[in-house]
Amino acid sequence: MWHHCKFGDVISIKKGKAITRKDATVGPYPVILGGKAPAYYINQYNRDGKTIVISRSGASAGYVSFWKEPIFVTDGFIIDPTKNIDHDFLYYLLKSKQSELSHSQRGSAIPHVTPSLIRNIAIEIPSLVSQQKIVSILTNYDDSIELNNKRIAILEEMAMRTYREWFVFFRFPGHETTEFVDGLPKGWEYKQLEEFIKFDRGCSYTSEEIDVTEGVKLINLKNIKSYGGYNYDGLKLFAGNYKPQHIVKKGDLVMGVTDMTQDRRTVGAVTLIPEYSETAIISTDLARVKSKLPNIFLYTMFRFGGYSKFISEFANGSNVLHLKPSAIRKQLLLIPSLKIIQQFDDIISPIVDEMEILTSKNSQLQQMRDRLLPQLMSGQLEVTP
Repeated sequence: MWHHCKFGDVISIKKGKAITRKDATVGPYPVILGGKAPAYYINQYNRDGKTIVISRSGASAGYVSFWKEPIFVTDGFIIDPTKNIDHDFLYYLLKSKQSELSHSQRGSAIPHVTPSLIRNIAIEIPSLVSQQKIVSILTNYDDSIELNNKRIAILEEMAMRTYREWFVFFRFPGHETTEFVDGLPKGWEYKQLEEFIKFDRGCSYTSEEIDVTEGVKLINLKNIKSYGGYNYDGLKLFAGNYKPQHIVKKGDLVMGVTDMTQDRRTVGAVTLIPEYSETAIISTDLARVKSKLPNIFLYTMFRFGGYSKFISEFANGSNVLHLKPSAIRKQLLLIPSLKIIQQFDDIISPIVDEMEILTSKNSQLQQMRDRLLPQLMSGQLEVTP
């Protein structure tokens, strides 16, 4: 037997506590603004244990996340169960209503959701025993995703440490016998970005051109994770006109040149394009990075060498940040010798390939879970208590 009600009947809603970075020192606890990833880390927390957070405003408004470790929630809504509902089940139930939460956004300049919008969404709830059975099915998928994410994090750590060991601390193969000139290995030099990089801006589009069921794949800002890396979610279909320079293929390097937040999570951030069997283009919020240097090296340089963060500071705008490639063309970047770059590429390429495989597997697991989610949450797919 399923019980018909509204979220307001079974949840409480609290707003996170405002905090600025100057009010807390760096520590182990994630600061959650309501998005998909921690904004930064501090030395205090205001929630411990299971915590459901709904993003309140910005590009991720309405996004539901679930945390099981101590966190500090700031600009997001904390959702707690009140009665007759399992905490984990509540999270999956909210996820099943993700579309309604996102489409219920209010506000023109900056989208946002309100507690009343959340409370008034209609839901159906089975018995606690059935809730726990549904949770056990769905957590099998999430446990596999979490395991893959841990493996990806280890691989990213390997790539980051290798980059910094070679190109920050200059402990690259053969450094013991390398001649240094003015503090740099011989053959290494600072170059202006425009000397070895050019940008191809993506394709502009209208809402009508992406409100379609057929078209080419449009890789957009949502396909870049916060601070770098590829996100399979967020692909759109595009039915408008585009040019050859808008088309991307596996291994192409793209950079975010727009950010819907003031935290500079996507502007300046980079990702490598995975393999798609159909035509894929990039949106105007992205730019392809073109260079004679290997993309793997440039990807790690921007992401793990601090250059993405450096470049992001050149973006400006009141509500939406924009980065003009012309604003950074004179910036200096340290470029190693081609021999060392090639050695680095040979070592890191298999690591990046493995990361892409795991990320793709996670995307498939998420799709399978998300197909099951509405069927389980509506009772269309029965479970045996």
